[in-house]
Amino acid sequence: MTEAAAPTDPQALVNRAMAENKLAHALLIHGQSLVAVECFAMELSARLLQIRSSGDELEEKLFRHPDVFTLRPSKKSRVISVDDTREAIRQIQHSPQAGDRKVAIVFEADRFNNYAANAFLKTLEEPPLNTTILLLTTRPHSLLATIRSRCQLFRLPTAAHTFDDPSAQAWLDSYQTWLEDLLTGGPGGKKSIPHFIIGAYALVERFSSIIQTLGKEAWNAQSKNLPEDMKDDERVALESRISISIRQEFLSAMENATEALARKKLFDDSTVPQKLVETIDVLESATNLLRLNMKTETVLESYLLRALRIWTAK
Repeated sequence: MTEAAAPTDPQALVNRAMAENKLAHALLIHGQSLVAVECFAMELSARLLQIRSSGDELEEKLFRHPDVFTLRPSKKSRVISVDDTREAIRQIQHSPQAGDRKVAIVFEADRFNNYAANAFLKTLEEPPLNTTILLLTTRPHSLLATIRSRCQLFRLPTAAHTFDDPSAQAWLDSYQTWLEDLLTGGPGGKKSIPHFIIGAYALVERFSSIIQTLGKEAWNAQSKNLPEDMKDDERVALESRISISIRQEFLSAMENATEALARKKLFDDSTVPQKLVETIDVLESATNLLRLNMKTETVLESYLLRALRIWTAK
C-alpha cells in the first residue's frame, strides 16, 4: 500500500479516508519529531473511539480506555521484544468493551527486534476485526518492507525546530556564534585554535546539562498520565525515549542554526556552501551514532572538533 500523493496534509488524508470509510486497518505514522507523531496518533485514536478531550486529559483517558492497547520498547535496550509483542497480539484479539472499535498503538515501531517484527507481521496480514493499528516511528525505513507494505502511510510535515526553553535557545545562539567565529577568526586571525577547542568543550558541557534538565521536566509531566499497570521496564524505556527524542530535536535545531549561519555568510565567503554540506554530513553521522546509544558527550565532542576543522579550513 503506497502513500497517497494528495492531499499532502495528513489530517486531510485522515478526514477523507474516514469520510469515505476507507481508513486502512493499519497506519504507519512517521515524521522527524516523535512527539508530533505521538500527538497526531493520540488525536486520531480519540476520534476513532469518540473520546472528547484534549491535552493531558486526552492522554490520561486514552491510556485508561479499555479498548486502547499499547506496545512499547522496554528496558534500557529500548527494544520491543517478541514476548511483549505476542502479549499485545493476544490482547487485541478480544472484542471491544466500550464501543464498536479498538485501537492498538505501537510506539517507536522501528524498535521491533526481528522475531517481534515477524510475529507482528502476521497480525497485519490477518488483522482482528474492528481494530485500527497505529505504528509510530521517526525511522520508517528501519521497519521490515513487508510491514510497511501492509500499512497506509502518513508522513507528518517537517516543522522548524525551536525551543521555548531559554537555556536551550541560548545554547543554539552560542553554537552559531562559535561557528561564525571559526569562519572569521581561524588560523591567521586574532583568535587561536586552542580558544575554539575550549569553546567546543564548553558547548558539550552545557548541552549535557540542558538535555538532562529538559528530559526530567518532560518525564515529570508525562509520567503523571501513564497507566498504573505500566511495567517498570516500560517506564525505564519511556523515560529514556523522552530524553533521546529531546536530544534528536536539539540536533535538528543545530542543523537549522548551521544552515541559517551559512545563508547569512553565503556572499561573504565562497567556501561556505561546501563547508555547510560537509558539516551537515558530519552532523547526520553524529545523529546516527547517537541512535546506537553511544555516549552523547563523546559524539557531540567529535562532531564539534570535526566542525572546527571544516570551518577553519582555507
